[in-house]
Amino acid sequence: MSNQGQHLAALTRNFDALRGPFLKWAANYRQADEVTLGHYRRALIGWYEARIDPEEPYTGPVQNYVQRVAQVYFSGKINEAVIAAERMPIAELGVQQEQNPLNHLPRPIQLNTTQQVMLAQFKELGKSCQDLLLMSDYHHLSYARIAEIIGLEGQIEETEHRRQKCLLMVREAWQAGGITDPVHIPSPIDEELIDQYYAGELGVAERWDVEARRPVDSVFRRAMELREDWAEVVTVAGRQDLMETLLREEAKYARKRPLAPASAPKVKLSPRKKGGIQLGKLELPDLQTLFAIGLFAVFGWVLWTTFGAAAPQAKSVAHFEPMPNIFDRMTPRDAAEEDLERILYYYDRKDYRTAYDELLPVAQAYPAAPLYLGVCALALKQPTRALDWFEQIPRGDFYRPYAEWYEVLAYLAEGNSIAAETVLEEIRDTPGHPYRGKAEALINDM
Repeated sequence: MSNQGQHLAALTRNFDALRGPFLKWAANYRQADEVTLGHYRRALIGWYEARIDPEEPYTGPVQNYVQRVAQVYFSGKINEAVIAAERMPIAELGVQQEQNPLNHLPRPIQLNTTQQVMLAQFKELGKSCQDLLLMSDYHHLSYARIAEIIGLEGQIEETEHRRQKCLLMVREAWQAGGITDPVHIPSPIDEELIDQYYAGELGVAERWDVEARRPVDSVFRRAMELREDWAEVVTVAGRQDLMETLLREEAKYARKRPLAPASAPKVKLSPRKKGGIQLGKLELPDLQTLFAIGLFAVFGWVLWTTFGAAAPQAKSVAHFEPMPNIFDRMTPRDAAEEDLERILYYYDRKDYRTAYDELLPVAQAYPAAPLYLGVCALALKQPTRALDWFEQIPRGDFYRPYAEWYEVLAYLAEGNSIAAETVLEEIRDTPGHPYRGKAEALINDM
């Protein structure tokens, strides 16, 4: 039976039905409830994506999928597992390939800079366009079903037209944001050809023609790359939307929490010049603002509850030292760094809650911000949130070696010694790594 929304409706039912059994099953991992439930939600979203896969849907039991995929999350080796399954489908005795969860793992997506801007622009579209594009491109609903949902039952052409209008707004935002160059865009015929290629509507010979043209036609190649970037952006947006849905379900089980303490005085940041992007009569935010909005959107789901009081594992606590303030060794060079120095006022005084709140809205403005946000989260005994921030610092970045050390402490705080040891060995084997000595000592201690 084709997907007409029935699997989406089943998602929340499965969340409630399997939550209790999952927590009982996962008790052997001895991890904090926040970690365990985070893996549970991710595994359920993975099941949903696998079930609606238009080419090779997962057809096995939901509970089996959730537990097998959660095992991979608990191990900290989701990337390796995905690569292994893509290289060769996993075969297990007595289990059909389409029913093996390890052949249907959710692929991790790391948004690049362009995709972060795309995601921010997607959030600016408005709820109706967001929902329409998610129904079509993420949930893979038919136009007939989408028409029913948006109150246009039977008006399939009108529904298609509305989607095309939303996509036109997306492309106009790309052009206004400098993602695309109006001088170097494919013709409408080529756009349609690319659409058909990714929709699987071309014959074998036509597909070969497209793939042969890609390396030699720069405009055509760039259009295909943008289409692939956009597909990942839509997937991230869809996952965020489902995560928000499951977090609302989780809230039903949450105990009543004490009121948060009064907030500290706000840091007054230096005024910035307006630099919005003009699109007709509409002024879009400038690129720096779009980056910040995009990063906030990506991590917004981690803010659904206040910081809890789960205690880190002993080794993490023993080796935790806050990342030094970079301005202890250097003077701010410009207004942006002066802003960051003022925010780190709270960090220096170990007021990590306020420092986190102040850093969050400007996370993309300062290269060091994700590292400090992660350290704040770790100090507040929230290792999963810390790992989310550390993962945003790419390899080769000046702050990446520092992030790797705090990743180790976050994994230990989660109780995930296997992942911690893997990163420790990488640090130990990297000449000149600032934490090489500490890593070797900790490996011997473990």
